[in-house]
Amino acid sequence: MIISIHIGAHSTNGAQLMRGLLKNKAVLAEHGVAVPNPARYRDVLPDVMRRVKSDRATPETQEMLLDQMLDTDECARLVLSYEDVICLPVFIFEKGGLYQKANFKLPWLRNVFADHDVEFFLGLRNPATFIPEAFAQCGPQVTFESFLNDTDLETLRWSDLIALIRESCPDAAITCFAYEDTPLTWAQIMRDMAGIGPMVPISGGLDILATIMKREGMKRLRTYLNTHRPQNEVQRRRILSAFLDKYVDEEAIEAEIDLPGWDEALIERLTELYEDDLERIEAMDGVHFIAP
Repeated sequence: MIISIHIGAHSTNGAQLMRGLLKNKAVLAEHGVAVPNPARYRDVLPDVMRRVKSDRATPETQEMLLDQMLDTDECARLVLSYEDVICLPVFIFEKGGLYQKANFKLPWLRNVFADHDVEFFLGLRNPATFIPEAFAQCGPQVTFESFLNDTDLETLRWSDLIALIRESCPDAAITCFAYEDTPLTWAQIMRDMAGIGPMVPISGGLDILATIMKREGMKRLRTYLNTHRPQNEVQRRRILSAFLDKYVDEEAIEAEIDLPGWDEALIERLTELYEDDLERIEAMDGVHFIAP
């Protein structure tokens, strides 16, 4: 069995991704893909991870966990999402970098499914907006200073985290996507996680686009796609991009960042570093990047 696991990052539409896949649960099941509700494994999975740690889970333990999640034995791929699997938001910078606990948490996760192929899916986001959104999930008792833990913001690189994952789980495939691209790449992300081709009909591929496009534009787009069906994914994204350019909701894409010590110059610098980092990630060996 192939186990596709969305491992984060926080604030990259992880919950929306699972809702979209669950929306297509019946269709995916016809293609041997199981999408269990996260409630079926959110408690038991971390417990099993802590028990196996650096040891491979026994066949009996793996079977117990799969029985907890699946209603059938006829399954070629299992799709999971658990964005807290590395750590809770408050601990993102605990060791002075992005998700440094991945060094041991992800090998634990890999060992849980020791007898199966594992694919990690990781959403990336501009630190200039990722940090405020992740901090907002920490609760009022956490100060911004303690959240950052003296981390040098200009040294943050998602590529460093990906290299860490590659080193700690060398046999796990990695697929990455940028949060900022999801209005155009959402359907492809869903398909890649489910391991299905472009001819399998799915719903929800426009869900992210709908959050930043005017209502009139979405109505016109859906009508256009029904009467001018794109021949491939490249053509589809060109259509989406053209409609987005014309009907984008400017208020929906505005991000107000109000953090102590932050100014426009820092935000611009973090954005430039992030864009350079994405180019680096696209060129990394053993990493599949879903580009728009």
